[in-house]
Amino acid sequence: MIYDSIIVGAGLIGSAAAKYISDVEKNVALIGPDENKTSNEQIVFASHYDSSRIQRTFGTDAVSTLLNLQSVSQYDSIENETNIHFHSKEGCLYANPYGSDSYLRNINDLAKAFDASYQSFPSGELLKSFVSDFNFPESTNGIFESSPSGHINPRKLITAQQALFQRNGGTIFSDTVKSVNHENDILKIETLHGKTYHSKKVLLSPGAFINFFGLLKRKLLLRLKSETTIWAKVSADTAFRLSNMPALLYNINKPEIQEIYLVRPVEYPDGNFYLKMGANFPGDIYFNSLAEIQDWFKNKNEGPNLKIAKAYLMDLIPKLSVEACYEKKCIVSYTQHGKPYIGEADTNIFVAAGGNGYSAMCSDALGKIAASLLLDQHFPKEFSPEDFRPIFIE
Repeated sequence: MIYDSIIVGAGLIGSAAAKYISDVEKNVALIGPDENKTSNEQIVFASHYDSSRIQRTFGTDAVSTLLNLQSVSQYDSIENETNIHFHSKEGCLYANPYGSDSYLRNINDLAKAFDASYQSFPSGELLKSFVSDFNFPESTNGIFESSPSGHINPRKLITAQQALFQRNGGTIFSDTVKSVNHENDILKIETLHGKTYHSKKVLLSPGAFINFFGLLKRKLLLRLKSETTIWAKVSADTAFRLSNMPALLYNINKPEIQEIYLVRPVEYPDGNFYLKMGANFPGDIYFNSLAEIQDWFKNKNEGPNLKIAKAYLMDLIPKLSVEACYEKKCIVSYTQHGKPYIGEADTNIFVAAGGNGYSAMCSDALGKIAASLLLDQHFPKEFSPEDFRPIFIE
Protein backbone atom coordinates (compact mmCIF):
# COMPACT_ATOMS: atom_id res chain seq x y z
CA MET A 1 0.00 0.00 0.00
CA ILE A 2 1.25 3.48 -0.84
CA TYR A 3 -0.03 6.32 1.35
CA ASP A 4 -0.62 9.79 -0.03
CA SER A 5 1.11 11.24 3.03
CA ILE A 6 2.71 9.96 6.22
CA ILE A 7 3.32 12.18 9.21
CA VAL A 8 6.23 11.10 11.43
CA GLY A 9 5.75 12.27 15.01
CA ALA A 10 2.45 12.09 16.86
CA GLY A 11 2.97 15.07 19.14
CA LEU A 12 1.23 18.42 19.12
CA ILE A 13 2.36 19.73 15.73
CA GLY A 14 2.32 16.36 13.97
CA SER A 15 -1.18 15.51 15.18
CA ALA A 16 -2.52 18.92 14.15
CA ALA A 17 -0.89 18.61 10.72
CA ALA A 18 -2.32 15.10 10.31
CA LYS A 19 -5.81 16.42 11.00
CA TYR A 20 -5.52 19.17 8.38
CA ILE A 21 -3.91 16.90 5.78
CA SER A 22 -6.64 14.30 6.24
CA ASP A 23 -9.26 16.97 5.52
CA VAL A 24 -8.00 16.83 1.91
CA GLU A 25 -6.30 13.44 1.48
CA LYS A 26 -7.99 10.27 2.65
CA ASN A 27 -5.05 7.88 2.54
CA VAL A 28 -2.94 9.31 5.36
CA ALA A 29 -1.01 7.72 8.24
CA LEU A 30 0.42 9.12 11.46
CA ILE A 31 3.32 7.26 13.08
CA GLY A 32 4.61 7.90 16.60
CA PRO A 33 5.25 6.01 19.83
CA ASP A 34 2.74 5.80 22.66
CA GLU A 35 3.63 7.19 26.06
CA ASN A 36 5.62 4.61 28.02
CA LYS A 37 4.97 4.05 31.70
CA THR A 38 8.63 4.06 32.71
CA SER A 39 11.52 6.00 31.21
CA ASN A 40 13.64 2.85 31.09
CA GLU A 41 11.37 1.54 28.32
CA GLN A 42 11.75 4.65 26.20
CA ILE A 43 13.94 5.26 23.18
CA VAL A 44 12.65 8.74 22.41
CA PHE A 45 11.11 11.20 24.84
CA ALA A 46 8.55 13.98 24.59
CA SER A 47 7.50 17.01 26.58
CA HIS A 48 3.79 16.76 25.72
CA TYR A 49 3.16 14.02 28.28
CA ASP A 50 1.72 16.67 30.55
CA SER A 51 -1.58 18.16 31.66
CA SER A 52 -0.83 21.89 31.67
CA ARG A 53 0.84 24.31 29.29
CA ILE A 54 0.44 28.06 29.20
CA GLN A 55 -1.86 29.50 26.56
CA ARG A 56 -1.48 33.18 25.83
CA THR A 57 -2.51 35.58 23.09
CA PHE A 58 0.39 37.99 22.76
CA GLY A 59 3.63 36.57 21.47
CA THR A 60 6.95 38.33 21.20
CA ASP A 61 6.13 39.69 17.75
CA ALA A 62 3.39 39.81 15.13
CA VAL A 63 4.09 36.33 13.74
CA SER A 64 3.96 34.53 17.09
CA THR A 65 0.87 36.53 18.11
CA LEU A 66 -0.94 35.55 14.91
CA LEU A 67 0.01 31.89 15.46
CA ASN A 68 -1.46 32.04 18.98
CA LEU A 69 -4.64 33.76 17.84
CA GLN A 70 -5.23 31.34 14.98
CA SER A 71 -4.69 28.34 17.23
CA VAL A 72 -6.91 29.47 20.07
CA SER A 73 -9.66 30.39 17.60
CA GLN A 74 -9.98 26.68 16.76
CA TYR A 75 -10.23 25.34 20.30
CA ASP A 76 -13.98 25.68 20.82
CA SER A 77 -14.78 23.84 17.60
CA ILE A 78 -12.25 21.08 18.35
CA GLU A 79 -13.74 20.63 21.83
CA ASN A 80 -17.31 20.65 20.52
CA GLU A 81 -16.57 18.16 17.74
CA THR A 82 -14.73 15.72 20.00
CA ASN A 83 -16.31 16.36 23.40
CA ILE A 84 -12.75 16.52 24.79
CA HIS A 85 -12.12 19.54 27.03
CA PHE A 86 -8.49 20.68 26.95
CA HIS A 87 -8.64 24.50 27.15
CA SER A 88 -9.07 26.58 30.32
CA LYS A 89 -9.55 30.34 30.19
CA GLU A 90 -8.32 31.74 33.51
CA GLY A 91 -6.07 34.24 31.76
CA CYS A 92 -2.32 34.77 31.68
CA LEU A 93 -0.19 37.22 33.64
CA TYR A 94 3.23 38.43 32.47
CA ALA A 95 5.37 40.14 35.11
CA ASN A 96 8.88 41.57 35.20
CA PRO A 97 10.24 42.25 38.71
CA TYR A 98 12.74 44.78 37.33
CA GLY A 99 10.21 47.03 35.63
CA SER A 100 9.44 47.44 31.95
CA ASP A 101 11.14 45.44 29.18
CA SER A 102 10.97 45.09 25.40
CA TYR A 103 8.02 42.69 25.60
CA LEU A 104 5.95 45.09 27.71
CA ARG A 105 6.92 48.06 25.54
CA ASN A 106 5.77 46.19 22.43
CA ILE A 107 2.40 45.03 23.77
CA ASN A 108 0.46 48.17 22.89
CA ASP A 109 1.49 48.00 19.23
CA LEU A 110 0.53 44.31 19.06
CA ALA A 111 -2.81 45.02 20.74
CA LYS A 112 -3.61 47.70 18.16
CA ALA A 113 -2.48 45.53 15.25
CA PHE A 114 -4.65 42.59 16.29
CA ASP A 115 -7.49 44.45 18.01
CA ALA A 116 -6.69 42.60 21.25
CA SER A 117 -7.02 43.85 24.79
CA TYR A 118 -5.01 43.60 27.99
CA GLN A 119 -4.75 45.16 31.44
CA SER A 120 -1.58 46.97 32.46
CA PHE A 121 -0.11 46.99 35.97
CA PRO A 122 2.79 49.43 36.48
CA SER A 123 3.60 48.36 40.05
CA GLY A 124 3.87 45.30 42.26
CA GLU A 125 1.24 46.71 44.61
CA LEU A 126 -1.33 46.90 41.81
CA LEU A 127 -0.46 43.38 40.72
CA LYS A 128 -0.89 42.05 44.26
CA SER A 129 -4.28 43.71 44.54
CA PHE A 130 -5.29 42.05 41.27
CA VAL A 131 -3.97 38.57 42.13
CA SER A 132 -3.49 38.37 45.89
CA ASP A 133 -1.89 34.91 45.85
CA PHE A 134 1.25 36.16 44.09
CA ASN A 135 4.01 38.00 45.92
CA PHE A 136 5.72 40.56 43.67
CA PRO A 137 8.29 43.25 44.54
CA GLU A 138 7.07 46.84 44.24
CA SER A 139 9.30 47.38 41.17
CA THR A 140 7.28 44.84 39.14
CA ASN A 141 5.52 45.81 35.93
CA GLY A 142 3.09 43.46 34.20
CA ILE A 143 0.14 42.85 31.95
CA PHE A 144 -2.84 40.51 32.15
CA GLU A 145 -4.51 38.81 29.20
CA SER A 146 -8.01 37.53 29.94
CA SER A 147 -9.84 34.70 28.13
CA PRO A 148 -9.00 32.93 25.86
CA SER A 149 -5.58 32.98 27.53
CA GLY A 150 -5.01 30.49 30.33
CA HIS A 151 -3.72 26.96 29.83
CA ILE A 152 -4.20 23.86 27.71
CA ASN A 153 -3.89 20.17 28.48
CA PRO A 154 -1.48 18.94 25.76
CA ARG A 155 -2.32 15.26 26.25
CA LYS A 156 -6.01 15.95 25.69
CA LEU A 157 -5.36 18.34 22.81
CA ILE A 158 -3.39 15.62 21.02
CA THR A 159 -6.16 13.11 21.75
CA ALA A 160 -8.71 15.48 20.24
CA GLN A 161 -6.62 16.21 17.14
CA GLN A 162 -6.06 12.51 16.56
CA ALA A 163 -9.76 11.77 17.04
CA LEU A 164 -10.57 14.20 14.23
CA PHE A 165 -7.79 12.69 12.12
CA GLN A 166 -9.24 9.20 12.57
CA ARG A 167 -12.76 10.47 11.89
CA ASN A 168 -11.41 11.67 8.54
CA GLY A 169 -10.19 8.13 7.83
CA GLY A 170 -6.59 8.59 8.96
CA THR A 171 -4.62 5.64 10.39
CA ILE A 172 -2.37 5.80 13.46
CA PHE A 173 0.56 3.44 14.01
CA SER A 174 2.24 3.26 17.41
CA ASP A 175 5.89 2.97 16.45
CA THR A 176 9.13 4.93 16.11
CA VAL A 177 10.42 5.69 12.64
CA LYS A 178 14.12 4.98 12.21
CA SER A 179 14.67 5.93 8.56
CA VAL A 180 13.13 7.68 5.59
CA ASN A 181 14.63 7.08 2.14
CA HIS A 182 13.74 7.58 -1.49
CA GLU A 183 12.94 4.38 -3.34
CA ASN A 184 12.41 5.32 -6.98
CA ASP A 185 9.56 7.86 -6.91
CA ILE A 186 8.23 6.70 -3.53
CA LEU A 187 9.42 7.24 0.03
CA LYS A 188 10.26 4.21 2.13
CA ILE A 189 9.65 4.56 5.88
CA GLU A 190 11.11 1.96 8.24
CA THR A 191 10.39 1.66 11.97
CA LEU A 192 12.09 0.25 15.04
CA HIS A 193 9.40 -2.45 15.21
CA GLY A 194 10.53 -3.75 11.82
CA LYS A 195 7.62 -2.33 9.83
CA THR A 196 7.97 -0.75 6.39
CA TYR A 197 5.58 1.81 4.92
CA HIS A 198 5.54 3.62 1.59
CA SER A 199 4.25 7.10 0.87
CA LYS A 200 4.26 9.78 -1.80
CA LYS A 201 5.09 12.50 0.76
CA VAL A 202 6.38 12.62 4.31
CA LEU A 203 6.14 15.29 7.00
CA LEU A 204 8.74 14.94 9.74
CA SER A 205 7.59 16.35 13.08
CA PRO A 206 9.27 14.19 15.76
CA GLY A 207 10.28 17.08 18.01
CA ALA A 208 13.79 17.09 19.41
CA PHE A 209 14.62 13.78 17.74
CA ILE A 210 14.40 14.91 14.13
CA ASN A 211 18.19 14.85 13.67
CA PHE A 212 18.60 11.34 15.02
CA PHE A 213 18.15 7.93 13.39
CA GLY A 214 17.98 8.21 9.59
CA LEU A 215 15.20 10.73 9.16
CA LEU A 216 17.18 13.50 7.46
CA LYS A 217 20.22 13.42 5.21
CA ARG A 218 20.89 17.07 6.06
CA LYS A 219 20.63 17.80 9.77
CA LEU A 220 18.76 20.84 11.03
CA LEU A 221 20.61 23.49 13.00
CA LEU A 222 18.99 22.97 16.40
CA ARG A 223 20.06 23.52 20.00
CA LEU A 224 18.56 20.88 22.28
CA LYS A 225 18.31 21.97 25.91
CA SER A 226 17.28 20.16 29.06
CA GLU A 227 14.26 21.63 30.82
CA THR A 228 13.36 20.99 34.45
CA THR A 229 9.86 21.52 35.80
CA ILE A 230 8.57 20.85 39.29
CA TRP A 231 5.17 19.48 40.11
CA ALA A 232 3.92 20.69 43.48
CA LYS A 233 1.29 18.31 44.78
CA VAL A 234 -1.56 20.08 46.58
CA SER A 235 -4.90 19.10 48.05
CA ALA A 236 -8.16 19.22 46.10
CA ASP A 237 -9.26 22.09 48.37
CA THR A 238 -6.14 24.09 47.49
CA ALA A 239 -6.65 23.40 43.80
CA PHE A 240 -10.25 24.63 44.07
CA ARG A 241 -9.16 27.77 45.95
CA LEU A 242 -6.63 28.57 43.22
CA SER A 243 -8.86 27.61 40.30
CA ASN A 244 -9.04 31.22 39.06
CA MET A 245 -5.34 31.95 39.44
CA PRO A 246 -3.96 33.00 36.04
CA ALA A 247 -1.04 31.32 34.36
CA LEU A 248 2.16 33.23 35.04
CA LEU A 249 5.22 34.19 33.02
CA TYR A 250 7.68 35.76 35.47
CA ASN A 251 10.74 37.26 33.80
CA ILE A 252 13.09 36.88 36.73
CA ASN A 253 16.83 36.87 36.11
CA LYS A 254 18.82 35.56 39.07
CA PRO A 255 22.13 33.68 38.95
CA GLU A 256 20.40 30.50 40.09
CA ILE A 257 17.11 30.76 38.16
CA GLN A 258 15.65 32.61 35.17
CA GLU A 259 12.32 32.99 33.37
CA ILE A 260 9.84 31.25 35.64
CA TYR A 261 6.52 30.03 34.26
CA LEU A 262 3.72 28.27 36.13
CA VAL A 263 0.16 27.02 35.80
CA ARG A 264 -2.39 26.72 38.61
CA PRO A 265 -3.01 23.28 40.13
CA VAL A 266 -4.82 20.91 37.79
CA GLU A 267 -5.79 17.27 38.08
CA TYR A 268 -3.38 14.78 36.50
CA PRO A 269 -4.09 11.22 35.32
CA ASP A 270 -3.06 9.80 38.71
CA GLY A 271 -5.99 11.63 40.33
CA ASN A 272 -3.78 14.12 42.20
CA PHE A 273 -3.57 17.88 41.77
CA TYR A 274 -0.26 19.48 40.82
CA LEU A 275 0.85 23.05 40.28
CA LYS A 276 3.51 23.01 37.58
CA MET A 277 6.40 25.44 37.53
CA GLY A 278 9.36 25.56 35.16
CA ALA A 279 12.36 27.79 34.63
CA ASN A 280 15.82 28.00 33.14
CA PHE A 281 18.75 27.06 35.36
CA PRO A 282 22.50 27.65 34.96
CA GLY A 283 23.10 23.89 34.99
CA ASP A 284 20.83 23.21 32.02
CA ILE A 285 22.43 20.85 29.51
CA TYR A 286 22.78 21.29 25.75
CA PHE A 287 22.72 17.86 24.14
CA ASN A 288 24.82 16.66 21.23
CA SER A 289 23.73 13.03 20.91
CA LEU A 290 20.78 10.71 21.37
CA ALA A 291 22.68 8.83 24.09
CA GLU A 292 23.12 12.03 26.12
CA ILE A 293 19.38 12.74 25.96
CA GLN A 294 18.46 9.19 26.94
CA ASP A 295 20.91 9.15 29.84
CA TRP A 296 19.56 12.44 31.16
CA PHE A 297 15.91 11.40 31.00
CA LYS A 298 16.59 8.02 32.58
CA ASN A 299 18.71 9.40 35.43
CA LYS A 300 16.44 9.39 38.48
CA ASN A 301 18.80 11.36 40.72
CA GLU A 302 17.35 14.76 41.56
CA GLY A 303 19.73 17.67 41.04
CA PRO A 304 19.78 21.09 42.73
CA ASN A 305 17.05 22.51 40.48
CA LEU A 306 14.21 21.01 42.52
CA LYS A 307 15.32 22.69 45.75
CA ILE A 308 15.93 26.04 44.03
CA ALA A 309 12.62 25.98 42.18
CA LYS A 310 10.64 25.06 45.29
CA ALA A 311 12.17 27.95 47.23
CA TYR A 312 11.21 30.43 44.51
CA LEU A 313 7.75 28.90 44.21
CA MET A 314 7.13 29.43 47.92
CA ASP A 315 8.42 32.99 47.63
CA LEU A 316 6.05 33.65 44.73
CA ILE A 317 3.02 32.06 46.43
CA PRO A 318 3.75 32.31 50.19
CA LYS A 319 0.42 30.86 51.30
CA LEU A 320 0.68 27.78 49.09
CA SER A 321 0.36 24.55 51.05
CA VAL A 322 2.44 21.87 49.28
CA GLU A 323 2.24 18.18 50.17
CA ALA A 324 5.23 17.12 48.06
CA CYS A 325 7.36 18.31 45.12
CA TYR A 326 8.56 16.22 42.20
CA GLU A 327 10.96 16.89 39.35
CA LYS A 328 9.85 16.33 35.76
CA LYS A 329 12.32 16.40 32.87
CA CYS A 330 11.56 17.86 29.47
CA ILE A 331 13.50 18.93 26.39
CA VAL A 332 13.32 22.11 24.30
CA SER A 333 14.42 22.53 20.67
CA TYR A 334 15.72 25.98 19.74
CA THR A 335 16.04 27.09 16.13
CA GLN A 336 18.54 29.56 14.73
CA HIS A 337 15.97 32.30 14.00
CA GLY A 338 13.56 31.72 16.88
CA LYS A 339 10.64 30.48 14.78
CA PRO A 340 9.86 26.81 14.08
CA TYR A 341 11.42 25.27 10.99
CA ILE A 342 8.71 24.51 8.43
CA GLY A 343 9.77 23.73 4.90
CA GLU A 344 10.94 21.14 2.39
CA ALA A 345 14.12 19.30 3.39
CA ASP A 346 14.33 17.01 0.35
CA THR A 347 12.11 16.00 -2.53
CA ASN A 348 8.66 15.34 -1.01
CA ILE A 349 10.14 15.33 2.53
CA PHE A 350 8.96 18.21 4.69
CA VAL A 351 9.85 19.26 8.23
CA ALA A 352 7.96 20.97 11.04
CA ALA A 353 10.21 21.11 14.08
CA GLY A 354 11.85 23.41 16.60
CA GLY A 355 9.25 24.70 19.03
CA ASN A 356 11.54 27.13 20.93
CA GLY A 357 9.55 26.41 24.09
CA TYR A 358 6.26 27.92 22.92
CA SER A 359 4.87 25.61 20.23
CA ALA A 360 2.23 23.98 22.47
CA MET A 361 0.15 27.16 22.53
CA CYS A 362 0.25 27.56 18.74
CA SER A 363 0.56 23.96 17.57
CA ASP A 364 -2.74 23.97 15.68
CA ALA A 365 -1.63 26.88 13.48
CA LEU A 366 1.83 25.38 12.97
CA GLY A 367 0.24 22.09 11.91
CA LYS A 368 -2.01 23.93 9.49
CA ILE A 369 0.98 25.73 7.92
CA ALA A 370 2.85 22.44 7.52
CA ALA A 371 -0.23 20.81 5.99
CA SER A 372 -0.67 23.68 3.53
CA LEU A 373 2.95 23.35 2.44
CA LEU A 374 2.72 19.59 1.98
CA LEU A 375 -0.62 19.71 0.17
CA ASP A 376 -0.28 22.85 -1.96
CA GLN A 377 3.45 23.66 -1.88
CA HIS A 378 2.82 27.12 -0.46
CA PHE A 379 2.31 28.88 2.86
CA PRO A 380 -0.95 30.50 3.93
CA LYS A 381 -0.93 34.05 2.53
CA GLU A 382 -0.63 35.68 5.95
CA PHE A 383 2.74 34.04 6.67
CA SER A 384 6.11 34.31 4.98
CA PRO A 385 8.13 31.15 4.26
CA GLU A 386 11.24 33.09 5.27
CA ASP A 387 9.99 33.32 8.87
CA PHE A 388 10.03 29.52 9.11
CA ARG A 389 12.90 28.71 6.75
CA PRO A 390 14.71 25.51 7.80
CA ILE A 391 18.41 26.10 8.44
CA PHE A 392 20.66 23.09 8.01
CA ILE A 393 24.07 22.30 9.41
CA GLU A 394 26.71 23.01 6.79
